[in-house]
Amino acid sequence: MNLTSPVVGKAWKDLVTEFGSPLLVLDCNTLRQQYHLLQNALPSVDLYFAIKALPNDTVVNVLHKEGCNFDIATQGEVRLLEKLNISAKKTIHTHPIKRDIDIRSTLRFGCTTFVVDNEYELEKFVRYKERVGLLLRLSFPNPNAVVNLSRKFGLHVDEVTNFLTRADSLGIHIKGLSFHVGSQSKLQQSHVDAINKCLEIITESRTERDVPMSVLDIGGGFPIDYDGTGVGIEEFCAPINKVIEDRPKNIRVIAEPGRFIAAPAMT
Repeated sequence: MNLTSPVVGKAWKDLVTEFGSPLLVLDCNTLRQQYHLLQNALPSVDLYFAIKALPNDTVVNVLHKEGCNFDIATQGEVRLLEKLNISAKKTIHTHPIKRDIDIRSTLRFGCTTFVVDNEYELEKFVRYKERVGLLLRLSFPNPNAVVNLSRKFGLHVDEVTNFLTRADSLGIHIKGLSFHVGSQSKLQQSHVDAINKCLEIITESRTERDVPMSVLDIGGGFPIDYDGTGVGIEEFCAPINKVIEDRPKNIRVIAEPGRFIAAPAMT
């Protein structure tokens, strides 16, 4: 059912009478607004909506029409994009653990950018090395996040040199770095510190590798101000923008927002 105006007052009771409860209502206008709020707050960053946050046909269609890219993590999400005829060129695959069938189905779809964070995952791509470009996910622990993802995902920065050497020996292209500071990150400095370290690694590696890294994925974690006590997204992103703007211009920056775009749109 498509609603043309916000649901208020008695309208909720009418919807429950018609559809029963529990009842979930998606506000597509809010979805669009959240996407553009973040896009405007991070003008130099290409946004890839993390479908896992709300894997729904309408959500994906609405965001696709607004120009959004997509972060996929499962075969189900691949099938969703295939059903909606969305180009694989607008996707990256970020699941930290992949079966061979996951890699093959994603490549058949046409997505060729994957995220890895250990040598075991790296070696899964040996047979596909002519077809893929990988992002190496690094760990930046963030106790100020509601969910500190770096407790279990990401390679320690001290291990990067050995990892890149191993990738080069296998003939696998590491096209860039990735990180995720955790869900509902409360402090911008976590993003800033991680970006600075990644840019330092990318710059240093350019003197040592035949094919330089050219992508930085700054993940998600952009906070929703649920109780009205936090800062707005433009203020939150201001110091992040500053460090991004100072990067070498041939480094493309992307992000994987999920909650920030989807949460306010769903009731």
